[in-house]
Amino acid sequence: MPDDDQKISGSKNAEEALDPVFSSLAAEQNITEEDWNLFNRLTSVELDDREKAMAVSPGRTAPGETELLAVHWHPEWVPMNLIGERLEASFPDAANSLIIPTQHNKVMTFGPWAGVEADAYDRQYGQKVQLLIHFRADRLDRAGTFIGMMERTYNYRAHQLLDILSRLAEPDEVSSRVWSSLSCSIPSESLRMARFYAIRLRALIEMSGILGSERDEMLKNRLLSDFMLRRVCRRHSVLLEQAMVFINAIKRSVKAELSPDAFYSPQEIIEEARSFGAGVVIPHPPVFWPILLSDLDVDGWEVWNSSTPSHTVFLTEALSRANQIQRKRPLLVFMGDDTHMSAKIRLPVSDQKGSASREIGFQDPWFSQPVRDALNKTNQSRTNTINEYRDRLLNG
Repeated sequence: MPDDDQKISGSKNAEEALDPVFSSLAAEQNITEEDWNLFNRLTSVELDDREKAMAVSPGRTAPGETELLAVHWHPEWVPMNLIGERLEASFPDAANSLIIPTQHNKVMTFGPWAGVEADAYDRQYGQKVQLLIHFRADRLDRAGTFIGMMERTYNYRAHQLLDILSRLAEPDEVSSRVWSSLSCSIPSESLRMARFYAIRLRALIEMSGILGSERDEMLKNRLLSDFMLRRVCRRHSVLLEQAMVFINAIKRSVKAELSPDAFYSPQEIIEEARSFGAGVVIPHPPVFWPILLSDLDVDGWEVWNSSTPSHTVFLTEALSRANQIQRKRPLLVFMGDDTHMSAKIRLPVSDQKGSASREIGFQDPWFSQPVRDALNKTNQSRTNTINEYRDRLLNG
């Protein structure tokens, strides 16, 4: 966070930015070199030498470990060759491995494998869900329809930030209701701060020409908070924290309005994925548990994920009970480290989800005694998952 003397708008200091007279016109017009430098840094997909060094230097290593299962992780904009070096350093002795990237709604390849984490909408219980799709990279030419489905979803999701900025910049009925619900607990200055930076960031996006370019993927919902956390003076940290409460509430309101018509159903995604031999895994069961009851044609469930780490033993036992029903494919146990490579090279100012501590291939509950006992009782193991799932993908 900048020091107190950091300027945020030409000759205007932070206190003036919070003054009611500091208009939206000023937020849009008085953009400084510092604003541009920060915006370009936050939206750059180029790695400098320091970031490249961080990309190949794992926070954990497992010498002597002969197995590596990593089928839920996000490369983001980090080159695959650097990720490969990182994994070689992390697991120098891994002889039995299955490593597949799962970028959100964007098919990517790593070695012989391709994968994606696909957003879907389950109309039975009215909620967005996700599916991990994995397949052989040499089948990309058969996956054209599926890739088109993912591109459609990606384009819808990628520009959600613009909707958030518009709602903050141009208050409507929804934002007014959100503010009314919070006005007793946070001061009006926080609203002005949020609106000021929403207008400024929207102007930077529009003037930069980033939309439709390679840097388009950097327009994540967190961009506004990342920009503000690095731009607001340290003495306004309390006000900034209050502004974030309002911004997060607006984000939730925008996400709640997502159109089901913009998403495919889980059944549509699975059917198309199966047509070219892909495998399907349900991630985050504690969040998406109702689809576990839908008896979908999937290869397995995540019983643990770094972002949803609860109920691992329960889910392992529930998966075993589900396997007692006659199935075309017995369900396999998966665990997802859910590593986001951006957190490994550009440490977030705020890391409430613990993203910076995750590492590709490290899923510690495999070695927890209660989990090991549950796996043994249900005849499941990491070795079995690697070997069986790889065989399904090769021969599907």
